[in-house]
Amino acid sequence: MTNPKLIVCAKERDLIMSWIIGFTPADVTVQASLDQLFEELKQADIREEKDLPNDVVRVNSVVTFQSPTARKENLQIVMPKDADLKANKLSVFTVMGSALIGYREGADIHWRLPKGEETIHLEKVDNAKCVAEKASS
Repeated sequence: MTNPKLIVCAKERDLIMSWIIGFTPADVTVQASLDQLFEELKQADIREEKDLPNDVVRVNSVVTFQSPTARKENLQIVMPKDADLKANKLSVFTVMGSALIGYREGADIHWRLPKGEETIHLEKVDNAKCVAEKASS
């Protein structure tokens, strides 16, 4: 099955791609996810930051999603240095984080998770923290 095309701004695409190039995960499943994300980023729909739809998963988005094996609410997708699962902050360089980045609310994403190929349904995307991060920088 084919996933919808990712939607990202050039700045985030370039940042994530450069981190992937310099990152060596210990887990082969994570490496496979990052390889898939890298390929999808090369084919992504690149937009100006101001033109990104409000329901696209970005770095700092807060998401709710469901897969056949789990339902998670209010997880923030962050860069690896900010990851803290106790604070619901999931690195974009985890299998699930790499599966969600760049997709729109309502998307069904086919991704290889540790338990095998699954479909993840992206229920909700909140980008209020993306706006707050941008305003503070």
